[in-house]
Amino acid sequence: MIKRTPEQDLIDGFVNCLKRAKNPLFRASQVINSSCKSKKYADIEYISENGTKWAIEAKSHDSSDRHNTVHKLFGELLKETGRENRDGFLFGLLIPIESLNFYSRLLQSINRDKFVGFGNLVPISAVFLYGNSSVKQLTWESLYDAYKP
Repeated sequence: MIKRTPEQDLIDGFVNCLKRAKNPLFRASQVINSSCKSKKYADIEYISENGTKWAIEAKSHDSSDRHNTVHKLFGELLKETGRENRDGFLFGLLIPIESLNFYSRLLQSINRDKFVGFGNLVPISAVFLYGNSSVKQLTWESLYDAYKP
């Protein structure tokens, strides 16, 4: 039996929502990968109903190394752009909806212009928030700006 992790649970719930999404840009017609343990694919790779190819990295704050996940997300997102056959893919990040303030607060320790620049370098097309069996979407900049001290 596979040991479940908060990240894999997040991925599973998100993929289930993708299959029911109303917007054809996001509704999954073919799931290529939905495993946080894959070395060959992003945590979630799928083709939407309108033909858009997505590569999405997932991060959860529900672990003992939650502060380190903030740093890891940059490396994993950057790594996705270096994989072969990435033409036409949109890149995204998935986090639990209840972690928005956690991630935003920690990301604000980075200079905003550098943070936005990274989102342009990769480029990040969407930040997805999953929770309560629903998905919300933010921009990369909105992720940074979400926390208001």
